[in-house]
Amino acid sequence: MAKKNVSGSTTKEKGRAKREAKRPDKRSDSRCTPLKFRKIYDRLSPKKKALIDEMGLGAFQQLPNFYINHKVLIELVRSYDIFTNTISTSVGEFLITSEKVGHAFGLNCRGDLFEKRQKDFEDKLNDEEKQALDLFKGKSLTFVQDMVKDCPIETDGQKRTFKRAFALFIQKSFLLPTSSAYISPVHLSVIRDIDNTQDRNWAHHVNSFLINEIKEFHDQGSQAVKGCHFVLMIIYFRERYDGKSLNDPNFPAPWIQRWTGELMKEKIKAEDEDITGLIQRAKMRAQQQKTDKKKNRG
Repeated sequence: MAKKNVSGSTTKEKGRAKREAKRPDKRSDSRCTPLKFRKIYDRLSPKKKALIDEMGLGAFQQLPNFYINHKVLIELVRSYDIFTNTISTSVGEFLITSEKVGHAFGLNCRGDLFEKRQKDFEDKLNDEEKQALDLFKGKSLTFVQDMVKDCPIETDGQKRTFKRAFALFIQKSFLLPTSSAYISPVHLSVIRDIDNTQDRNWAHHVNSFLINEIKEFHDQGSQAVKGCHFVLMIIYFRERYDGKSLNDPNFPAPWIQRWTGELMKEKIKAEDEDITGLIQRAKMRAQQQKTDKKKNRG
């Protein structure tokens, strides 16, 4: 049996997290891949999935279970104008808002905002929530995944523990992914009032984090893109192929319900073959950079 340290993590789990944190990021899209989420979600019991529905997060069962071509995602990030919050492409501009993020994922886009810093919410915690904060603070994604899989849900307290673990898991693995292997302070405010988490503004939580990370990507030129840039693809595909009417009854929210894995694969292929596509645009940019580099050498 793996030895546990004072914090409750096993030495094996700690070592794995440290190796994950040091590993260089070579695939810029891996921070919000749906594969990691689906691997865990698909193994959960119907009772646990029902609790996820109660949290207002049930639409994520529609996420495609396949690897997304990261060239599409990175081109969307590169095309994002942080001053206007629009994606500029060869076929037009696409405005990104918290409301659209909510429509894409079936998330609440109203209600109280999540606190971004621990000091902003820790004084509001009751005794059970303080214990939960001690349990999850500084833990790795691996630790949280294991809690989601193994946590019993017989009592109300156990159900709340599961809900907190799942809320942390979906943030760290998909909605608010970071370069660290550990839970960050921005993830922890879901611990408070977990039974009413469906009433909080999840859409703003996801979108504001994404905007900040895209700004950092543009300003610092980093290789890894943090945040859920997958949602940019959902909004782009939805508006390019289904129109820009937010409440079109023919294409109701959540939009990921329509954008199945097969349909995404079809459109991603088109982005590579069509001269106006995102992948074609990325290829032309790369070719131009090579040409410019040769000219500079000459």
